[in-house]
Amino acid sequence: MGLLSDPSLTPRGKFGRTLAKHSGKISLFFYIAGLAWFVCLSHPEFSHGTYLSENALSPGLVDPEIGQDSLRLAQSLYEELQRERTEHKSTTPHAWIAAKMHQIGLETHVHNFTLRYPFSAGKEYHGKNVYGILRAPRVSSTEGVVYAAPYRAVNSVHVDITASVPILLAFADFARKKNYWAKDLVFLVTEQEQLGMHAWLEAYHEGGIRDSPILRCGNLPARAGALQAALNLEVQDLDIDYIDVKIEGLNGQLPNLDMFNLVQRLTSRSSLSSGYKHSPRKKRRSHRGSLEDNLRHMLEMLKIQATGVPNGNHGLFHRYRIESLTLEAVKRTTNTNNNNRYGSGLSLLKTIEGISRSLNNLLERFHQSYFFYILVQNDRFVSIGDYMPCLIALASPMFIKAFLLWLTTTATTDETVSEDDSVPSHDEEKPPIQLPYISVVLFMVSALLLGFLCNTLPFSQHVRDYFTSMGVSTEMSVGLILGVQVLLGTLLPLFYTLPEHGLELLHIGVLIFMGVTLIVTGLLNFALGFILAVIISPLTILLNNEHSKGFRQNLTRLYTFLLNPIVIIYLLILWLTLFEFPELSFAELGMRALKASLDAITFGLMDSIIYGNWLYTAIAAIYFPLWILLWTLSLGRQNLITQLEKKTN
Repeated sequence: MGLLSDPSLTPRGKFGRTLAKHSGKISLFFYIAGLAWFVCLSHPEFSHGTYLSENALSPGLVDPEIGQDSLRLAQSLYEELQRERTEHKSTTPHAWIAAKMHQIGLETHVHNFTLRYPFSAGKEYHGKNVYGILRAPRVSSTEGVVYAAPYRAVNSVHVDITASVPILLAFADFARKKNYWAKDLVFLVTEQEQLGMHAWLEAYHEGGIRDSPILRCGNLPARAGALQAALNLEVQDLDIDYIDVKIEGLNGQLPNLDMFNLVQRLTSRSSLSSGYKHSPRKKRRSHRGSLEDNLRHMLEMLKIQATGVPNGNHGLFHRYRIESLTLEAVKRTTNTNNNNRYGSGLSLLKTIEGISRSLNNLLERFHQSYFFYILVQNDRFVSIGDYMPCLIALASPMFIKAFLLWLTTTATTDETVSEDDSVPSHDEEKPPIQLPYISVVLFMVSALLLGFLCNTLPFSQHVRDYFTSMGVSTEMSVGLILGVQVLLGTLLPLFYTLPEHGLELLHIGVLIFMGVTLIVTGLLNFALGFILAVIISPLTILLNNEHSKGFRQNLTRLYTFLLNPIVIIYLLILWLTLFEFPELSFAELGMRALKASLDAITFGLMDSIIYGNWLYTAIAAIYFPLWILLWTLSLGRQNLITQLEKKTN
């Protein structure tokens, strides 16, 4: 409070004038400091080594019991499933999977779900999940662990992971013969990629009570205990080169760090090469600098988190407070010794056994290690206390500049200060400026209203049905809705001009709004908040309270225009299209990028409707109105009557 009441912090004071004069340099300093802090996190001195915080996870590190008989069973099941796939090229062999689970001795059930495509009336997709429950032999069904494997048909565009189901069934056969399980084990085979997993989880926890008109999950014939953890398997072949551990979940959520550390220790014990964003051995032997590799590792993680899209079925468990991750076993491409061709398959089974025995010993949910972290290497990480200062440094100039602008704006109209700063002016001061609060608030509400329409109209069933009846495609209808909103937002400053000192007051409000939004976004999804802060914060430096002309004004307007969410999406996809199809002409590249941009926006809208991904909502309802306000400041338009009065005076 002493700082805020300091009389030197006014336009009359030397310190206040100095801060106001160099506000751009202060903003630039904090921006560079935030980026430098993030880069420094890649250095080993700024990161921490991984460790197991929960001692209850230790039992999985003992000698494994699973043997060659389980591997031979997996090989036999794999060959049988390959024969079944010849008869089910576009469907899932549900009967075969259910029969094998029943033969093993599991309590087998089938779950049906239906998706009503939201952008096409009457169009539905049906799917089935098959799951088996191994009840805990000595306790009641109070807790459970899920082992899942997605099934992909022959005509799927994704990588073949047929071996996931045989590995899952082979481990289920091994687990049934043991009597030390303290938790129910659920073995789940899903179809339709993440849709099947989402439907099963909704049915498991909601029981069909909260079925939406889009996804009818139905009810499950049987349930296990409260789910504590889940392991998703994506096995390309029984001959494994390495394991890529996937951890990113819906809306950037991550599993507890203890679970990732447990997998790393167990795969190392089983002589399996594994890690986050792992790559073939040939690539790992490249002579890349340690700091550069660490920084690339961190940026790759932020890139996936920022989208909010899970990179595996495990990502849908996090919303239910269930720790989960995916083990993607990548097929070996080089020739190996046929006598030990499937030795890595046995190592994977041993790893799954170790994870299961560790999870079986947990007396409570994961809680002792970190939920917010960035992996620098497979054995090093930075926690939320280490990386949040980066975002705070990027957002700090907004609050500092807003405070300095407030000091300047609330000053009297004709304050004068002598050159030597020692003799104050004795001129009679006029009353304080009457700031146009109502006009500025109404303008901000107008921008937020456009964001609200941009967020709600594509979700409206009546709007979707109208475009469908007109024969307009889904992508085109979404593009038309958003295009009209963007056009209105671009033209809003031309129809709603602010009175005198309105731009100054709007500038203060926008800076506070922008800083608070970035901080809140960073707390929910640091990757998204950090990336947005990196690209938005330079406007804090470019935007000036005294409306500059010439190069700086044109640069500010150009940069602000490029920050439009639609423009950013189009430019990113145009850049990717240029690398993918360099042989196309510029006009063909532009049209292909436009179509891909509409597809990307539609997919983001679908993720929001079906899975609850809030990336589209955040961009449409918050950052689009913020862009409108920034665009208004960059144009620097105010009431024409006020401008004429200034010229005549």
